[in-house]
Amino acid sequence: MSCELCGGGDEWIKTCLTPEVSRLLVCDECYEEHASVLVIVPGDRTVTARCDSCWRYGNPREFAEIRLGGRKNAYSGTCLECAEDSCHRGRAGA
Repeated sequence: MSCELCGGGDEWIKTCLTPEVSRLLVCDECYEEHASVLVIVPGDRTVTARCDSCWRYGNPREFAEIRLGGRKNAYSGTCLECAEDSCHRGRAGA
């Protein structure tokens, strides 16, 4: 999907309402630039990722590492909690 304001692509497109109450797909940069007049609303799609370590689902933006290619080509990676646990285990064994 591409941003309807700048035409650029963004991995995380937001669905927003304008002051005229029309829906608009915007990238992070354009949202930040127009945040005072845009309201984020649920879009047509929900994006989640699954942690390879604990198998929990979560917001991909809150993962330490993320990639496509999980089940049904969904996002997968390592959630922040597992990444921190791995980091602490690594220090304890050093």
